Amino acid sequence: MKKILIIEDETIISFSYRLQLERMGFEVIGTARSSEEAEELMEKERPDLIIMDIYLKGPKTGLELAQDIHARGPMPILFLTASTKPEIVEAIRNLKDCQYLPKPINSDSLEDMLRRFARGEG
Repeated sequence: MKKILIIEDETIISFSYRLQLERMGFEVIGTARSSEEAEELMEKERPDLIIMDIYLKGPKTGLELAQDIHARGPMPILFLTASTKPEIVEAIRNLKDCQYLPKPINSDSLEDMLRRFARGEG
């Protein structure tokens, strides 16, 4: 079972993701609303996969946090965001081990993406 950390500043959205992921059989090890909370949880829990929004509370965006995470070592990250700005989408594509799904999230697309990550195809 892959351990997933959710980094999302909107509590209701984070809760919705957690329920959806747990129904799919994934283990959610925690949720964070800010980059600071996320960094603390990552140190404590050591996730196998991160699901993250681009816009977070705190000093760092999701993109900046992803760069910091990858500087420490490989970590697959799935961005779930409503942002369709071409520069954001391109920045995600340029990050190693990162994928992108636009909001609103289609459950089948999310499950397919997560199953690929679980098999090491992400």
